[in-house]
Amino acid sequence: MPFGHWTFLRILWQRDGLTQRELSAEAGVTEPSTFAAIRAMEKQGYVTRRQTAGNRKNVYLHLTAKGRALETRLVPLAERVNKLAVKGVTSADVQAARRVLLAVIENFSREP
Repeated sequence: MPFGHWTFLRILWQRDGLTQRELSAEAGVTEPSTFAAIRAMEKQGYVTRRQTAGNRKNVYLHLTAKGRALETRLVPLAERVNKLAVKGVTSADVQAARRVLLAVIENFSREP
């Protein structure tokens, strides 16, 4: 599973039915990057694109049963990887690292 796909799936597991623009913003990536990833995920049968009768402009992304089923397989694997990544690191150091990384991400998001 490519990391980009993981990011989009994680968001859609929480908020299915987003537009491509909303998903791009939520993931913090450009719309062309989102388009390419979603196209690949659609070919794999993880998502579908739909328009509503009242709004033909926006395309809404919905998980398929296959895409939703990935959550039960992938989340435990991600949790295991995260535990391995911080093995031997104190809880305080992990929390400090998260605070710093979130601050860096926030700083970058403010700049053009």
